[in-house]
Amino acid sequence: MIIHPNIQDQIKEWQELGIIDDLFSIDEIIGNDLMGEHLSEKYRHLPIDTKYFKDLELEILGLFDDLDNSLDGWLIKSENYQALNTILPKFKEKVQTIYIDPPFNKEQDADYFYSANKKIHHWATILENRLKLAKDWLNEKGSIFVRCDYNGNWIVRPLMDEIFGSVNFRKDGDKV
Repeated sequence: MIIHPNIQDQIKEWQELGIIDDLFSIDEIIGNDLMGEHLSEKYRHLPIDTKYFKDLELEILGLFDDLDNSLDGWLIKSENYQALNTILPKFKEKVQTIYIDPPFNKEQDADYFYSANKKIHHWATILENRLKLAKDWLNEKGSIFVRCDYNGNWIVRPLMDEIFGSVNFRKDGDKV
């Protein structure tokens, strides 16, 4: 990989993430001692983003005997209800924490490429569908955090009470 044409893009990403400094040299990855050449201990755990190595992606993933057990966490980024349903069987009752930040009535203040100009009943339906899914994902001791201001709190709270039970409500968060 260190001679791959896209290694410089990977190095740039590591620098932007603050994992390595600007003085980093690719030569530092390979150590050389009495035992011969080997991966330097200092850089042994650098994350590899396979988007830079599409032609090697399957080979890289094949290096793991059990990829699922080698990972210590998951980040799922999706606005797609179907995607959440599709991967539900893998994560059913396995998720410890869910955090959502629904864009209630942001309209002209929206700073993302997502249609925020929906009627309030539409928001309620969208949220209800996702909260019901979220309940299926959570393990027995799991928690869900919903960030919502006064624009949507009057909708979120009754939905949460209905889906998760009002006895499970802990508290409204303070403004941070």
